[in-house]
Amino acid sequence: MHTDRPLEWMDEAGPRRGTRVRRRAGEVPQALGLLGREDRDLLKAWLRRDNQTSKRQTLLEAAGATGLEQAEALCDRLLREGWIARRERLVGGSWQWEAIIWLDLGGLKQLLGVGSRSQREQYRGQALCQARAWLPQVGDAALGAAMAQAIDALEQEAAIQVATLQRRLGLLQALRGWCERGEQGTRRDFALQAADRTKGIGAADWRWLEQFFALEALGVSAFLPLLSLSGTGRLQSTAGSIDLPAVSLLALPLADVLALTACTAPTCWWLIENRASFERQCLQRAQPGACIVWLPGRPSPGWQRAMAHLLRLAPAPLRISADIDPAGVDMALTMGRLWQRQGLEWRCSHMDEADLEAARQLWPLNAYDHALLERLLADAGLPPELRRLCEAMRRLGRKAEQEGWL
Repeated sequence: MHTDRPLEWMDEAGPRRGTRVRRRAGEVPQALGLLGREDRDLLKAWLRRDNQTSKRQTLLEAAGATGLEQAEALCDRLLREGWIARRERLVGGSWQWEAIIWLDLGGLKQLLGVGSRSQREQYRGQALCQARAWLPQVGDAALGAAMAQAIDALEQEAAIQVATLQRRLGLLQALRGWCERGEQGTRRDFALQAADRTKGIGAADWRWLEQFFALEALGVSAFLPLLSLSGTGRLQSTAGSIDLPAVSLLALPLADVLALTACTAPTCWWLIENRASFERQCLQRAQPGACIVWLPGRPSPGWQRAMAHLLRLAPAPLRISADIDPAGVDMALTMGRLWQRQGLEWRCSHMDEADLEAARQLWPLNAYDHALLERLLADAGLPPELRRLCEAMRRLGRKAEQEGWL
């Protein structure tokens, strides 16, 4: 929409001395000139406010601290092309703008594909309704509960932009598919599947996902997924061997664990959820003959496959130490069944009713904890000692973490 002809202005005196309303002479344009992606996105954000008049501060805030120059330039362009009138005030001999008036708000929104407020509300309701419709199809109860919380939060965020809502609901669908396929990889890998490019998920969306999901436990690692262990014995692969006593602890990529061809059988495998507790036990080397493994929260399918491979190479009983809470019991039950399938015994350590009663922490159970407790207690395969722990948590209404025995 650039023109070489001098611009003609129509200036009207404002309500106060030293103020004016400036607009370009002539009709409002019917077409929009070529805009870069950043300018287009900012203009859409301005138009979605649906206000006929917008204050300068409001428009600049929408651009963010790094986009002030862009916002000023875009406003100047809209004025030159005839899309807006501008309220200005004389300050120190120069005119400074205070607000803009859209001259054809509806027409500009139509050109940019920005719907009306009622249209956006209708789309928002339909999108949330569709998301709730597929929630019952999520096979994992814990994952389904976390997704329900995420959708509830989106529904309560009344000011959320349609594009943000659409993007985040898409991320939930992508995460559901990732988990159902048992995928394992880095955030880069997940972004490639969810957004078709490695940087397709911005920092704000990662922070939003982290509010509701333990991404590491779902197989979405910030970095290369590892299995950390310590103990006695030797790990063997076609490429060479590693003696575990040579180091206090060792972290192996899951692919390297799956490539092992032999492993010295320990007296027992000891899985510890709390990272600080795991590291302390490794440094103390207090369990001769045992192989200690860090259990990274709710274990991902890829991590479980690596652990199952180690167990086939080196069968031994299991001790497991997780948080004294419903999620910890569920985690212990999941891993214990991995040993059961190999015909091996397993038991919990530092996870009984006495440990709960002796814990210094007084953290109350939340709604998710209560729901999970009921599901665990309804499981006929729940071992007696874990059943007593669950009943104690329900009776006392509280839970604890592993730091109590660190």
